[in-house]
Amino acid sequence: MSVASIVAFWDIDQCMLGDHNACVVTQRIKKALFDAGHRGKVTIMAYGDEKDHDFLSAGVTFTHFPAGDDVARHTKMLEDIRSWSCNNPNPSNLFLIMGDPSIEDFLPYIQTLKSSRHYKIHYVHPCQVQENSTPCLNKLN
Repeated sequence: MSVASIVAFWDIDQCMLGDHNACVVTQRIKKALFDAGHRGKVTIMAYGDEKDHDFLSAGVTFTHFPAGDDVARHTKMLEDIRSWSCNNPNPSNLFLIMGDPSIEDFLPYIQTLKSSRHYKIHYVHPCQVQENSTPCLNKLN
């Protein structure tokens, strides 16, 4: 069991909500973390073009980006990861919820956090999140 703080950076343009609302998906993410033994504070930050969902009531910090603006969205995500890492000592867990091609943009900084700050880094791929299931949690090696 871990009581370390947990943050999830979620690219909702690559891992969409589908027919679900933000509250349902957020509860599934938190349940998956709880079932995996994580008991620390969970913060979820979402980025994308899903204006129709009520992220605030789900407890999710949402930053809107127009559809297709991957570079700006990922730049903001990296800035927020850097800011978060400055304020959260080890032990901490960082989750990336995004598509395969985009993870490459994040790997150099993520590897630095793993080696210098000893964070546990996890990656959730959109294909792993299926209807009526909880997301798979994979640790980046």
